[in-house]
Amino acid sequence: MTHLIDNSEAYHTIRWILDNADMGFFIVTAPHQMQRKIADLYDAPRVAVYDYSRISGIYSYYDISVWVESHKDKDVFFILNMQNAFTNEKGIDEEIMLAFNMSRDLLAQKQKIWLFFMTKELEYYLSTFAHDIYAYVRLKAHFIAEEESSFEGQRILEFDERHNFRQIKEALTRYKELEESYMSLPQEGTPDEQLLSAAISLSNIATLYKDYAEYDNALRLLEKINETRERILGKGHPDTAATYNNIAGVYFRQGDYSKALEWYQKALAICEKSLGKEHTNTAANYNNIAFIYSHQGDYSKSLEWYQKALAICEKVLGKEHPSTAATYNNIAGVYFRQGDYTKALEWYEKALVIREKVLGKEHPSTATTYNNIALVYNNQGDYAKSLEWYQKAKAIYERVLGKEHPSTAATYNNIAIVYDNQGDYSKALEWYQKALDTYERVLGKEHPDTAAIYNNIAIVYSRQEDYSKPALEVPRTK
Repeated sequence: MTHLIDNSEAYHTIRWILDNADMGFFIVTAPHQMQRKIADLYDAPRVAVYDYSRISGIYSYYDISVWVESHKDKDVFFILNMQNAFTNEKGIDEEIMLAFNMSRDLLAQKQKIWLFFMTKELEYYLSTFAHDIYAYVRLKAHFIAEEESSFEGQRILEFDERHNFRQIKEALTRYKELEESYMSLPQEGTPDEQLLSAAISLSNIATLYKDYAEYDNALRLLEKINETRERILGKGHPDTAATYNNIAGVYFRQGDYSKALEWYQKALAICEKSLGKEHTNTAANYNNIAFIYSHQGDYSKSLEWYQKALAICEKVLGKEHPSTAATYNNIAGVYFRQGDYTKALEWYEKALVIREKVLGKEHPSTATTYNNIALVYNNQGDYAKSLEWYQKAKAIYERVLGKEHPSTAATYNNIAIVYDNQGDYSKALEWYQKALDTYERVLGKEHPDTAAIYNNIAIVYSRQEDYSKPALEVPRTK
């Protein structure tokens, strides 16, 4: 099955900026050939476009200022192909980039919406050499070209495919030779560009190992990536921080929360220093640390860190941004684990208001909030309300993701649990079977979620005291 690259989130981000932002700096990363195409989609009377691929010369605040003055009726400025503006015959010119950095306040004083379009490579340099500008970027939209979705002629699995153990195993088999080739590259004597390129590919493979629950292999690759990025980019580079975050994510999956916390804190130190304490990437790290404390049962610390993340999101992104809603959702989760269902509902409902307004009532993230609210009502024993909210979530998942999607199957499982709690075992078995059919087809019989359904069905038969049913053969999971 062929999957097209889905840039819908990036397009939605730009749409959100145009609809909600009053002023500020925003970054759009996209390949050179895509930037004009993206800008053309947002052609409007309030938008002006300055394209460095069509205007010769390096970045100059004076040139930009004169151009802005000639477009006084505009309040949104798309500055395209900025990678051209910072490049001379020798490559990226750091002095030009520093000049851009120093013009931050002058650009901000114009009280316009600035969308700076650039390649991903330039953004790496910007984050290193233009801290003042970068720290004031309110939001980023990243577009992926079709060729970026593959490495060495091979396609990386899409997110939805990474729910499928069989497809992950097939992909890991296909990538095995490539993995061995990149892992054997010596740090000494191999060009830095080749090592950094290999690190990106190995990072994708490491993600597949993590999804397949082969955590030792994931860590083995991430250690190689970390060695490369720390040596070439340094221990203070955002890409190095990204590797720290990935390592932390693997330790979290293993249940080693202390090590996960240690690596998340290393990533946070970089973000706070290079991007500042009010950057959205810093907020994301606060969220990660809060998440660990929540799983450790330290709910007061978890809430403390979530509140730090929330303060940034509300200040930088606003109270109606999806990232703000996600933090509301996380705070609700802590209260739920504490058994404070009243506060959990209060925060889930705050998240829901944003998601319904900004993302719409047909978005999977909105459906996730419906699921969360249903779970609270289930734990409160209000099964009628719980089923009502689960049905709302199911309707969205079936329409948007389809009946063969793991998220849809998970909602079938949730509905079955409510019927099970009510003592309506026939209906519980009916919904468990619907979930099981999907899991076996999409995830396979060896997936942990499939095994969980086998277990749930067995429990229902046990509660019915129907011991005549043959024992379900539950495959061993990794």
